Amino acid sequence: MTDQPNSSKNADSEKFNPKEFLMHPINYIRSFCAAKDESTMPHYKLTYFDLRGRAEVSRQLFALAGVPYEDNRLNFEQWPAFKQTTPFGQIPLLEVDGTMIAQSITIARFLARRFGYIGANDIEAAQIDSLADVIMDYHNEQKHFFPVLMGRMPGDKDALYKEIYEPVRDKYLPILVEKFLKKNPNGYLIGSKVSYADLMLAEHISVYMNVLPNAFDKYPELIAHKEKVQSLPALKQWIETRPKTSY
Repeated sequence: MTDQPNSSKNADSEKFNPKEFLMHPINYIRSFCAAKDESTMPHYKLTYFDLRGRAEVSRQLFALAGVPYEDNRLNFEQWPAFKQTTPFGQIPLLEVDGTMIAQSITIARFLARRFGYIGANDIEAAQIDSLADVIMDYHNEQKHFFPVLMGRMPGDKDALYKEIYEPVRDKYLPILVEKFLKKNPNGYLIGSKVSYADLMLAEHISVYMNVLPNAFDKYPELIAHKEKVQSLPALKQWIETRPKTSY
């Protein structure tokens, strides 16, 4: 019986080439480390509809971090079958090496912590989490207006704007402006670096300004914040090249 080759030894030999190392040590080490990092990097798969919606902040975090991922976009015909495979019958859904993570804000927080977009310390992280929760409260209180605004449901858009959106806007947005943006000379909600809460706010302002250009005229700080956040080079490139959708 012939001896079988040692597969692990062969694999190691293929990974490390002494001759190449001796000839070009610096370049070899760089390429060797890059290949090793790529081989050990988790596989991320983010599933959502072909919309920005509740997955967009997570997509922007991937763009900012420069981390590759699978941007899996479902059409509405694919949704019923896929729904049966999800933990809660909802998307977005993030898979990390096959392990599922559900709920849009949970996904964004996970990625923000992993990639470093959740403040400089635990105190800032808690403040950013609280701001994200407040922004979600703001969205939830005007949830009956948004589908009408975007043409997904019938209704009187102008009446709902006055009855629902304006009161909610003027309840929450002054808090973000007066208590956070005006008090932070760096131009972000908290700290000196963009956070996932900044992405949530800027994306909302951007979506609404596309259909309601004057909605934030009384809050120029929010417009300036949006422009600052979305002018970050990696994010700017993503916004310019991402699939075109209405929201």
